[in-house]
Amino acid sequence: MTQKILLLILTVLTLQSCNLGTSGTWRNDNIEKDKKEQIKILNDKLFKAIISNDVAGVKALMSDKLLEKGTSELNKFIGQVSTSFKSDSYRILDEYYVHNSTTGIGNTLPSGISGENDYVIRYQALNNEMYVSLLLPQGLDDELLITAIYGKYNNQWKINILQFGQYSLYKKTAPDYYKLAKESYDKSYLIDAVNYIGLSKQCLRPANDFFQYQKEKDINELYDKVMKEVNSKYAFPLTLHNVETKPKIFRIYPQEMSEGIFPAVLYLTNINLKDTTALKIENEKVKIEVGKLFLGIDKEKKAVLYRAFNELPNSSNTKVVKHYGFIDLLQNK
Repeated sequence: MTQKILLLILTVLTLQSCNLGTSGTWRNDNIEKDKKEQIKILNDKLFKAIISNDVAGVKALMSDKLLEKGTSELNKFIGQVSTSFKSDSYRILDEYYVHNSTTGIGNTLPSGISGENDYVIRYQALNNEMYVSLLLPQGLDDELLITAIYGKYNNQWKINILQFGQYSLYKKTAPDYYKLAKESYDKSYLIDAVNYIGLSKQCLRPANDFFQYQKEKDINELYDKVMKEVNSKYAFPLTLHNVETKPKIFRIYPQEMSEGIFPAVLYLTNINLKDTTALKIENEKVKIEVGKLFLGIDKEKKAVLYRAFNELPNSSNTKVVKHYGFIDLLQNK
């Protein structure tokens, strides 16, 4: 099941005006070894504190200006992250050292321009020396990006900006899912395109406004396009008139399982959920109609999931609505 990541936005004050100045930027292996080692010590402490739910340890790494902004929600955020993401190590996605001629200027750090996963980091520099670390806990299919932006205060590095956000789902990033969505759309696989672009949007801003993919405009445009098209083509709940029992499809969405992410088709049935024999007969017919109505949904993937309900689930209350599930394995189709 996909973890719902709460985005922690801990930003220092927004200045009323920007100063003029210049910046020099060094990335990854071009950063001086001494500086990298200084930050590694701090990143190790930060990661250990986050994973072990040590809020005091995280606060000890923050700048006074960040602490002044308030950390009332920090306990909850760190607790959720430490519980949801079990990992004992991290890897560095990228890191940047920036030297500014003055403070209060904007730093813009592009990872590249034309690469599939290229992005830009933007923030306002409160210090002459700034250091950006993008950390990914290892061993997770759904990757969490930890963005720590340090400023140097009297020869001591402190965190000015700290954020957590969804970087990938099942090891695929926002641009990865955008590519799949575009390929699906070009094949007229509209439901697949909707599902993939929806997953792309979930991973689109792993550090809120500080992190922007170069392909963000393309992703948003494709999202708007496919959503408009699917809403004009299908009206849910959708009755399957070619099935004698007239089941009604009310939702299709991407469902994450341990083996991957698959389309899940949810429908209302008049058959009692205890009558599994009748449900199976109906489901065989539902699968045929779904394949006809939603081109591509049963192609180029391992499975499609089906869930039969006797009543609509209601997200506004806590009532548990029972269902009966089927897995349509597609390896031989």
